Amino acid sequence: MSKNSGLLWICGFFGLLASANAQTPPASTAASTFDGTYRLVSTSNVNATYTDRNGRTAPCPNRKPGPLHIEHGQARYTNATGYKLRGTVGPQGELAMDLVAPPNSSNAGSQPLNLSGGGQIDSTGTARVRQTSNSCSYDFVWQKAAQ
Repeated sequence: MSKNSGLLWICGFFGLLASANAQTPPASTAASTFDGTYRLVSTSNVNATYTDRNGRTAPCPNRKPGPLHIEHGQARYTNATGYKLRGTVGPQGELAMDLVAPPNSSNAGSQPLNLSGGGQIDSTGTARVRQTSNSCSYDFVWQKAAQ
């Protein structure tokens, strides 16, 4: 009897695995629903001022990034100063991006660049991203362009 119970248990276990696997959509299918080009709708400063390297307070300039591009779950955009942010889109539209800066960039100065973006794409194709850095931070909103 215990031999039959063990065999039933093993068959049931593999049946559950097959059932769970059949219900999970492949990551590439989920991410591809967000593929496309997103046009900038709005931009706003998160902070009005920052403290520069010399300890002085300076205003945060208004910034307009380029379009947001998503392809096969990979996201990218170029910020207003020319730096490229790249990252990923999760299956629920979560965006996580970081700076891709050339080494020894003349604009970086002596301090390391710390620039990232994080946000969400909703079901209407609106992407909201907060770009943060060690000086000024911005909120950007893009809308997915019609195919």
